Amino acid sequence: MPLKGFGSLCSKNASQIVSRDKGNPQYHKGINTAKMYVTHYKIDGTVIKNGNRCDYLLINEEKRIAYLIELKGSDLVKAAEQLEATEKVLRQELFSYEVQYRIVANKCKTQEIHSSAYRKYQIRWKGRLIQRTGHIEESI
Repeated sequence: MPLKGFGSLCSKNASQIVSRDKGNPQYHKGINTAKMYVTHYKIDGTVIKNGNRCDYLLINEEKRIAYLIELKGSDLVKAAEQLEATEKVLRQELFSYEVQYRIVANKCKTQEIHSSAYRKYQIRWKGRLIQRTGHIEESI
């Protein structure tokens, strides 16, 4: 179900949905080859005005999959915290969806990827978290 009171950033059956912040090179691209019903929202500062929140929410309405997307410089733990906080705020709206987590960083240090603070999110989210440097392009 689309977020009440907010318009989607993409058309209903968009073939590609790009989440990108102006002036930053990193991006997430959702590829919708089956032309399913999708919605896309800017979360940070639009849907959620204050507090810890991620950048975008991309939803495949037909498959019932919601992608919380954080575009980050390099702080992976902070990015995971923002994803988690956004999910808590939107818990009611996302109740019937499988939630996936995406972090697209500009750069990452190996020690940060293997830190115990970041590992706890990887373990808790068991394969639902994908983190890449530069960009993520995936079929949704």
